[in-house]
Order: sequence, then C-alpha cells, then structure tokens
Amino acid sequence: MPPDAGLLIAFDGVDSSGKETQTKLLVDGLKSQGHTVLQFTTPDYSTPSGQRLKALLQATDGAWEKLSNDEKIAAFTTNRAEHRDEVHAALAAGHIVIYDRYVASSLTHRVVDFLASHEATARRQEVIDYVSKKEYDDNNMPRENLSIFLDVPPAVAARLLVQRKQLNADADEITDSLELQQRLYDEYIWLTARNPNRYLRVACVQAGQLLPKETIAKSIWSAILKRFPEINHV
Repeated sequence: MPPDAGLLIAFDGVDSSGKETQTKLLVDGLKSQGHTVLQFTTPDYSTPSGQRLKALLQATDGAWEKLSNDEKIAAFTTNRAEHRDEVHAALAAGHIVIYDRYVASSLTHRVVDFLASHEATARRQEVIDYVSKKEYDDNNMPRENLSIFLDVPPAVAARLLVQRKQLNADADEITDSLELQQRLYDEYIWLTARNPNRYLRVACVQAGQLLPKETIAKSIWSAILKRFPEINHV
C-alpha cells in the first residue's frame, strides 16, 4: 500500500451482534498479510472518561437521563477522542485502523436517545448533522473509510446478550431493552440504505440463527477487497 493510503474501518450494530469477534478476525487476517493494524474499541471503559461513562450507563438512579443532550454527546466524544492522536498518526503512516464501534454508533444512539419514535423521521437528519459536527469537526476525529453494519436482528442479539452478561457478570445498562435495541437496529438500516458508499450491511443471520463467525468473516473480507483492492498489495 502507498504510504498515504491508511484506512479506517469500523464495525457497528446492536449489542451482541458480533462486533468484537469480527473486529478480531479482521485484525488477525490483515496482520497475517503483513499490514500494520491498530485496534480500538469505543466506549473504552479502561480510561478515566470511559469509567465515568460506564458508571453513568449502569446507574440505577437515572443519572444518564438527567444529563443534557450536549453532556451526553460529550461523554462519548471525549472518550473516543482520547485515542485521536494515535489514530491520526497511524492513518498518516499508511496503516489500517479497525474500530469496534465508531461514530455510526453515536449517530444511531443519539437519534434514539434524543427523539421519540414519532419524531425520528422528521428530525433524524438534524441530530445526525449535529453529532457528526461534534465528532468530525469539533473533535477532529477522522472519517471512516467504511462502517460495517453487522445485521443481527435484536431478537437474535438479545439471546446472545443475556449469555454474554451471564458469562462476564456484566451489569445491566440503560440500552439493554429489546425495544430500544429495535429502534437502534432500525436506525442502522436507515443509515446503510441512505449512504451505501460509506456503510456496508452484512447479513449475519439465516433462518433465525446466527451464521458461523467464519462465514460472516469471509463475506466481510470479500466486500472489503472489492472496495479496497490495494489491501492485497502491501
């Protein structure tokens, strides 16, 4: 790849749709081909801002709901920006950056968080433009070359979420409800249909069952090579 050909690819989707798994598989695959790859996750709960954000999302006293819209946006953008300089440096060096959740997650969550369901159609773009400005312009986060939406319907993902929380002894978060996850899913569908050049929708379920992770990974790899054939030329 030429030295100025860094790529930023993100995985997004509802909770427990396989983002962590597919991120790792893609990172490993790219590294095996000789690429330098940096991997990030947002929210990053290991940082001070991430620990505060986690506490807010898991609070049972309504702390999250008491925040203003600007404060909610800032909680996520501040956390993401903690790795901004690393990401810019990697891209400038021609490396590949893979994110487990990126700006598309903020776009969908803030639409759902800020708007009642009957308002989404009329005011969706207003929220998306506002959050995009905060992320890309005010916080100078680089725009992703591709955001991969892992299409796992909420009813399927909910079963996986319960298993994950039991395995890891994770506390509930305010975004766990099936109704909210369905709204988030609908927003991802809207985003991918609105801008197919930026978003890639990958079907991960067949006949109500999650496809094998390797099958999903092959579909993702094939689609990425079609969009970025230079990846084959390190």
